[in-house]
Amino acid sequence: MSSGKSAGMIIFVVGIIILIGYGLYQGFENLSLENIDAVIAIGVVAIILGLIVLFVSIVIEQQQGKKKMKEEIKKEDLEP
Repeated sequence: MSSGKSAGMIIFVVGIIILIGYGLYQGFENLSLENIDAVIAIGVVAIILGLIVLFVSIVIEQQQGKKKMKEEIKKEDLEP
């Protein structure tokens, strides 16, 4: 697994663990948009950041794979 995927997965999992742990601790008693605690905000940001890192690393990996495949295929094989 590439470092981008590993970092994205770790950030994503940490964000989920933070939210689950805090949700169990508080029981979602007083959750409202005006009164969002810092732990929830950090957890949501970590999840979103992790997903963005995963998405970007997958797109980059696919682009590199396309480039390698084009190099491996002989030019005459591409002509009709």
